[in-house]
Amino acid sequence: MALSIQIGIINNDSDIIVVDNTGNYNAISNPGGWGAPNSAYTNPPVTAIAVDIYLPGTITTIGSSALLGTTFFTTTDRAYNIFTDPSAVVPTFTLQDGVWKYVFTFTISSVVTTITKYSLRVNDLVCSIGKLALGNMDINNYAEAKLLYDRMVQAFDCEEYTLAQELYEEINFLLSDSDCNAYSIGGCNC
Repeated sequence: MALSIQIGIINNDSDIIVVDNTGNYNAISNPGGWGAPNSAYTNPPVTAIAVDIYLPGTITTIGSSALLGTTFFTTTDRAYNIFTDPSAVVPTFTLQDGVWKYVFTFTISSVVTTITKYSLRVNDLVCSIGKLALGNMDINNYAEAKLLYDRMVQAFDCEEYTLAQELYEEINFLLSDSDCNAYSIGGCNC
């Protein structure tokens, strides 16, 4: 079987970590892993790795970043914290909830391979909905906000990324206090 690069995204409260989950070649348990008969996890044949990051709800990248010399490629855990990167390989950006898009480009033995990965970041949203559950649910209509959240997660799991982002934005609007609506955390009883 040919090399099958696997990328993971971990969304913690204060960072985003990208992980190469490809693993090492094993004829039985991981035939798509790094190493003979597939491409080796060395430099060369891997001569470049870049990532383009798209913030939620946008079609513009925050910039392309070279990952070849970072911990994403040089350490045994094959993980890289793109938010708290001390080498400033990744441009500065703000952590926010929503559907993120990552486009990884690997150059392996002069062949370019592109992998697109999405992640759903909901750290702040989960806390906001939790506050509704702890509040007066007769006023704040927690059930409907939670139903929209569940729909958003299902849309994301079914690879409906645009719909998931739209549902996130709808939930975020419903939770805002700006229009003094029944869903707001403050429950202003308008």
